[in-house]
Parts: sequence; C-alpha cells; structure tokens
Amino acid sequence: MLFLLLFTSLTQDLPAGPGKETVLKICRDCHDLDTITAENRTRENWKKTVDKMIDRGADGTNEEFEIVVNYLTKSFGKINVNKASAEEIASGLDFSAKESATIVEYREKNGPYKSWKDLTTVIDPAKVEAKKDHIAVQ
Repeated sequence: MLFLLLFTSLTQDLPAGPGKETVLKICRDCHDLDTITAENRTRENWKKTVDKMIDRGADGTNEEFEIVVNYLTKSFGKINVNKASAEEIASGLDFSAKESATIVEYREKNGPYKSWKDLTTVIDPAKVEAKKDHIAVQ
C-alpha cells in the first residue's frame, strides 16, 4: 500500500511531457521525487548522473536512457547560456527564437555571462527572473 501511495505521488508530481513514463519505469524503484528533482542540472550533468546509475545497475536500453536524460533536462535542467546554441536556449528555457539569438549574439560580442542576472541586460528581466533556477553560466 505504501509503495502504491509513493508511486501515485511520484506519478502526479512529475511534470507531464515526453519521457515521463520512461523516467518512472527506470528511476522509481530506487528514487523518490525529491531525489530526482533535488538539483537542476545541465544536460551534461544529467548525462553523468544517468551514467552513474547505469554503472550501479539501472536497467534500460540506450534509447530509454537518452529519453530519461532529455526529460530530466527539459523538466529539471539548467541551460548553460555560455555554451548553448540559440535553439537549445529557446527549447530549454522557453525563450523566443529572437530572445535566444540575442543572448547568443551578446555572448559572442561581449564574452561569457558571469551570472544569470546578466541576461536581464539583453532580454526582459521578468522572463529571466522566472527562469533563473534553470540558467547556468559555468
């Protein structure tokens, strides 16, 4: 009964999206929602985390693990605005194509961003503030 309650909670709390069922299938036996969502990571770091789980015996195909990385990056990820393409920024942060291109153009002309707040000089500060937990500048 407790497992059913935990599974139901996890199922309801994870955001909808492509890959949710695969994450549940692969990750739910070892992790609760807090463990899965504790940190927003870059795609690179989600990939490293999934690779560690594979090394520890996580069961799935390469295709399923890629789906897990994609879902976690989209749902709980950070986008490194100093490395990402305009398309990756638009997709990962839900900024418009024009806003994302502006971010990249500014970075190419002025060098890397030092903080998420630096983006407020090039696009709407309210949009940046809303996504600050998903912006990396490493």
